[in-house]
Amino acid sequence: MDYLIDMIHHNPGEPAFDSAFLDPSHLKAYGYNGQAFKHINTAVTFDAIAPGVFPATPEEAEWLTLTRERLRQEISDAKAAGLSVFYHIDLFVLPTRILEHFRDRLVDPDTGRISIDLPFTLELHRVMLDEMFNVFPEVDGLIIRVGETYLFDTPHHSGNGAVWYSPENPVENKIRQFVALLRFLRQEVCEKHGKTIIHRTWDTWPNRFHANRDFYLRVTDQIEPHERLIFSVKHTQVDFHRWVEFNPCLMQGQHRQVVEVQCQREYEGKGAYPNYISRGVIEGFVEQAECKGLRDIQDHPLFAGIYTWSRGGGWYGPYVDRSNELWCDLNAYGITQWGRDPGRSEEEIFGAYAGEILGMNEADARIFRRIALLSSDAVLKGKCCAVYDCREKEQQCYPTNQWMRDDVLHGFDRLEQPFEYLRAMNGVDEALREKVESVALWQEMEELCRTFSPQVDEATREVILSSVEYGLRFFTAVEAAWRALLPGWCVMQGDEISSESIDRALVDFDQAWAHYEALSSKHPRCASLYRAVGWAWPNQELPPGLSGAVAAVKQHQHTVAQI
Repeated sequence: MDYLIDMIHHNPGEPAFDSAFLDPSHLKAYGYNGQAFKHINTAVTFDAIAPGVFPATPEEAEWLTLTRERLRQEISDAKAAGLSVFYHIDLFVLPTRILEHFRDRLVDPDTGRISIDLPFTLELHRVMLDEMFNVFPEVDGLIIRVGETYLFDTPHHSGNGAVWYSPENPVENKIRQFVALLRFLRQEVCEKHGKTIIHRTWDTWPNRFHANRDFYLRVTDQIEPHERLIFSVKHTQVDFHRWVEFNPCLMQGQHRQVVEVQCQREYEGKGAYPNYISRGVIEGFVEQAECKGLRDIQDHPLFAGIYTWSRGGGWYGPYVDRSNELWCDLNAYGITQWGRDPGRSEEEIFGAYAGEILGMNEADARIFRRIALLSSDAVLKGKCCAVYDCREKEQQCYPTNQWMRDDVLHGFDRLEQPFEYLRAMNGVDEALREKVESVALWQEMEELCRTFSPQVDEATREVILSSVEYGLRFFTAVEAAWRALLPGWCVMQGDEISSESIDRALVDFDQAWAHYEALSSKHPRCASLYRAVGWAWPNQELPPGLSGAVAAVKQHQHTVAQI
């Protein structure tokens, strides 16, 4: 494939991850031909149109100097390894001083946003692109995201999405604005500078550019194809979840595409526990109504390549590092090796990883594969809820109302909706049984770990064992939590359920969670742990989440017992 690109999506505002995938030679050895970095657009002064405006202070000047030095080193290292270099940028992001200097010509007074409908906005970005490619001529292309602008790592910049995703912005207007932006980028980057644009149809909902076929075609059909204009589409219809369908925009229209794959799944542990997804991505996941994967589109002329996130995505933890990123490494290797030769089977590629990368003999490789395949089912059953997630719905949505993500666990704020459905459909027992099945799979994986031969590298053995035990302890606590919360919530709605069973589940949860929190005393190299709180943006107060829901059930049980 023409494009086999990797990017580490470091958590915004946090220290960079420690990962082997920072090393271009590691990427090259795994078959990648491109490496992506971030924020090159913030290293522009706009001197051609506003000399002396930015930087204006010693602090800004030092930040700009250090940023340019870092960018030059990234580019040099990647080029030395024989990789193409791409930069992921958010549009629109500008130096705050430049934004204030030209505010009247950039900002819509009604919305307070930098507006693509004001002619000067694209003129200023023309200046930005000219300076960027003048200062960094070795860069091969840009990966464009529209929709979010994270400014945590760019303290001297401000901005907003180039297309406003708000319902206040009508669909027809969104389409018109995307067309204007893409025509501009095609002209200024592909034609003028001879560089590649990979435009991410970024989103997490299936009613916009990313996964709505009608929207996608109404935008892209208005853009003349160019060999250097590529569209990037996630393989999933929503975000990188299970219980979602294959993206219907893939291989549609007239433009070539790269497929986005997240190897460190942000909704599924981020590599803290085994979660082998390469087979599902390539061959299709078993829970899909129509089991489809990259194999189904491998011969399509529009399929130009794969864009992986080997590490990163989402926020917070769980955190792994290069010493225990094995499951992320396995997923990235599997996807990229298949991209190099789609004629190979997923099983063959897995065997090559076990033998050539981990040095396992055939017997140990079979054990490792069994653990990997079991993990796919164990994560699905432990995190999701089949009764709820397979229901008929108007459009794809977050599985199990996204009650689990990053390193946090929501409570009734997210679980009430699935619980209502389960109660109405008499699906409580089946949902709880699914969690028990997940724990059984983790127990089987733990038993398999004991059967490795002494020939398995000690560090590799420890990563596999500790990550499996992480999953076992964690999903044992999840099973107990659901066994307490789901019947407990039903009791709060007036159902008659044995108080004794709920009390037992509450005790089981407390014990299981304490056992989980003690994991690092046995396995110091394990990933960081989940927190029993809900999700919030950085610097905002975290909702009580799972701990709050458990406390509410305990309080209700206590109140009932006093009556």
